[in-house]
Amino acid sequence: MAVNTEKILECYSCGLFVNKEVGIKPVKLRCPRCNSKLVSEKKHSINALYYSISALLLFAIINIYPLLTLSLGVTELKATLIGTVLILLEQNFFFVALIVFFTAIVAPILNSIIIIISFIQKYTKIKLLTKTFLHDSFHFFKHWGFVEVFIISIIVTYIKLIGMVSSTKFDIGFYVMLAYIFCLYMANKSYEDKNVFGE
Repeated sequence: MAVNTEKILECYSCGLFVNKEVGIKPVKLRCPRCNSKLVSEKKHSINALYYSISALLLFAIINIYPLLTLSLGVTELKATLIGTVLILLEQNFFFVALIVFFTAIVAPILNSIIIIISFIQKYTKIKLLTKTFLHDSFHFFKHWGFVEVFIISIIVTYIKLIGMVSSTKFDIGFYVMLAYIFCLYMANKSYEDKNVFGE
């Protein structure tokens, strides 16, 4: 008699096979023998695709509106995400500009693109990239995207500049970036690559 492996979980502590309980979330299941928590592979959600697409759209908006606005007397300074990289290059901070460009721009964008491509390949006959390349790229760009660190540095800069300039304010781009970070986080959280790439 064939056994449906989708309905059983293996305890990695003692090796016991346990039937999944209907209506109970897998994260709440425990092994009846050793009481270890049983973990099952979660199924990726189509929401990951929606969040990835939203993140790419928000990225375009980020580079239209400035993140931070500084007023020095009659002079007003504004900078977008890309503009920040250009300013660093103008000040000869080439290495810092490269790090910001890769971790805050390139890696998050490619992370979203990889998720979108994997969904395209899973649900259509279009095969753009190999599963191995998609798998490796997804994990590489996921771990090298540090756009949240960039936003923290903006907040720190804002706090330090209070009282040093005429006025300082977060602009529209800053709030759009918060939504951008949220979409990136939710895309990675709701995406399970094993269901796409296999073991």
